[in-house]
Amino acid sequence: MSEPSAVRASNPPYRLKTFGPPSLIGPDGVTVLGKSGHDHRRLALLAVLAASLDRGRSRDQLLLLFWPDSTQARARHSLEQLLYAIRESVDQSIFSGVNPVRLNPAVVSTDIGDFASNVRSGSFEAAVAACDGPFLDGFYLNDSPEFDQWMEIERSRLARSCQDALEHLAASAEKLGDHRSRLKWQKRIADLDPLSSSVAAALMRAYADAGDNTAALQHGQRYQALVARELNTAASPEITELARELRSRSHDAAGPPPVRLPTPALSSHHTGAPRENASATQTRPNRRHAILLATIVIVIAISMTAWSLTRTRDTQQPPGGRSIAVLPLENLSAGSNDASLGDGITEELIAVLARVPGLRVISRTSAFAFRNSNASVKTIGDSLHVSNLLEGSVQKDDSAMRIQVRLIDAKDGSTMWSETYERKIEDMFAVQNEIALAVARELDLRTSDTGITAMRRPGTHNIAAYELFLRGNDPALMRSDSAVRTGIEYLNQAIALDSQYAAPYASLARLHLRLSGSDTTMTRVERLHVADSLITRALSLDPDLADAHGSRSLLMRSTWQIKASVPEMERAVALDPANQRLREWLTQLYILTGRQDDALKEARTAVKLDPLSPTANAELAHAYIAMNRCDDALAQLAPLRSLKPPLLRASTFAAWCYLKKGMKQQAIAEVERIAQPAGITGESFHAFTLGAAGRTSDAQALLNRMIERYRKRGTGAVDIALVYTGLGKKDSAFVWLDKSFTNDQFVWFGAEILVEKLQGDPRIERFRERAGF
Repeated sequence: MSEPSAVRASNPPYRLKTFGPPSLIGPDGVTVLGKSGHDHRRLALLAVLAASLDRGRSRDQLLLLFWPDSTQARARHSLEQLLYAIRESVDQSIFSGVNPVRLNPAVVSTDIGDFASNVRSGSFEAAVAACDGPFLDGFYLNDSPEFDQWMEIERSRLARSCQDALEHLAASAEKLGDHRSRLKWQKRIADLDPLSSSVAAALMRAYADAGDNTAALQHGQRYQALVARELNTAASPEITELARELRSRSHDAAGPPPVRLPTPALSSHHTGAPRENASATQTRPNRRHAILLATIVIVIAISMTAWSLTRTRDTQQPPGGRSIAVLPLENLSAGSNDASLGDGITEELIAVLARVPGLRVISRTSAFAFRNSNASVKTIGDSLHVSNLLEGSVQKDDSAMRIQVRLIDAKDGSTMWSETYERKIEDMFAVQNEIALAVARELDLRTSDTGITAMRRPGTHNIAAYELFLRGNDPALMRSDSAVRTGIEYLNQAIALDSQYAAPYASLARLHLRLSGSDTTMTRVERLHVADSLITRALSLDPDLADAHGSRSLLMRSTWQIKASVPEMERAVALDPANQRLREWLTQLYILTGRQDDALKEARTAVKLDPLSPTANAELAHAYIAMNRCDDALAQLAPLRSLKPPLLRASTFAAWCYLKKGMKQQAIAEVERIAQPAGITGESFHAFTLGAAGRTSDAQALLNRMIERYRKRGTGAVDIALVYTGLGKKDSAFVWLDKSFTNDQFVWFGAEILVEKLQGDPRIERFRERAGF
């Protein structure tokens, strides 16, 4: 019989370990879960609940995390089975609450819970003792990409928190003159952040203050060698100057002479030296620390920026003048459902400020990468290459709201301006303009009240409709067709509440386009007609809605009106210049229409606006490929290999580059790396690559499956033509290309490859003309 909860609470019989390889330890130290791969899903659920601490997780959140592609009924059944299995194998009382689901602290304690409570209480030494490895190290689920993404973000957050605790301990030890402890903590920080120049310098100073100049100089040399190998650049002037200072102090010259490193040819505006924080500079994970660093999503994403910024002759440096990042507004409302409101206001502020002349505004992906981050103002500023940050909070109370904002100088963290706005909820869009105007004035940017007012995008006075619109545009809903349908439901509800609200119509059109090539509940033609009517409605309500023009361009591209789609996308970009996604689509259109220089310029702009966006960095590689610069493209794509789940287009671009360079085995490795997550989406390029690399029978097997699918659905002709091209069967390829104009979806990258592989044949010229290339 189980002990009463009051007795068991002080000494729970079970212990969940989440730092390092996860496991559940039972009474007498016996491993209950973690010995077998069959335990993975049970451990994954326990880890999610442990990370949520006492808040728990709602059942709907768990369904989306673990079974996003299942029907609602099947997903709920799977969850009940999983909860039952855990109760049976562990303890009937392991969960408390029905919805949300929480771990019962009387039954199980967790290392992540201990870490969080120790950080809150200021017991930093106990906190760092708890985080003795990466969160869920080496853990994975084969069929749950949403869980994998959650795990990477959580791993990144906890690694940052652990490093902050270590930095606090090192600073305290330095203040007390405890050189031995300070050195111990600085070594651990350097293990976590090996490419940071400020961390390297701090460790060198710790060695020197402990009386070991030789070790300090040796670490400086190891750091220089590491930066040269991993970043292909020289160490920062701070390290060089510090080493010179230490040598001048040293009487025994015990350290070996400094390593001379080649310095790449760099623009006079940029030294190529790593910035102070590793997050801003890391290009590829250190091989010796790959287990930790390769899994930290934000660090990996920031590394893409550093790579592109250290390209010597092709990547333009960040422009001078004013620049700003709007960090996600913190939700202070009582209800967690109001969190989307803060995100929506943040995105609207980004869009409004992007219209201010002379101000460079960072786009959503990069700004939102620092949500819940403990990174310093200077770290964020350096990572995003901005001079200013705008942060704050939003609190909703019935029909009123309170927005607090603060403009910060990213160099020193000082507050330049702050204000609190208390308004009715229907005045939300007007408040955004007031904030934008105040920011512009504070930054000495010339703009008029009239100009700012004109920037306001027509919205809705129905806050419920606005919040449903935000939920329907949640990026998490775009990862699978079943989740896209959830987005469609939200947007339809928004329109039902306010039929004059233009934005949901445009977003809804784009989701219908997303489903037009794979849905079985509606034909492709029906989906296209629905999308067309929705776009027409959106533009009738708001002729200057960028998203509506972008969706119209995508519709035109999808129906083989390539040239005509370009002005529409250019119009969208002009209306929403900070929207990196629109610029990515414009890059693709410029490539398709032979405007390669314009494509490269647009792709570079997208990366400047959203430096941490994986897709923006991938499209820059795409632009390089279009100019036959595969080495540059592969270098741009290299940091993206560590993303989990993998970015499909990144591997596709890399495989095409390898094929062009005659590196067939590398090309096959790239497509097979994404074969499972890509599913039907990546099947044609997989088959094309196998055929082009000489694995004819494997390619033919995939092709047969694609042809059978075409007979059932009537779509996929371009994909089939691509595979025949890889197999060297040109006549068959052209037969299928002709079919593609009847009722098929335009496949942009496949069409690019077809045009290149079949160039010289008169039939491909007719295809180009007909397609509007």
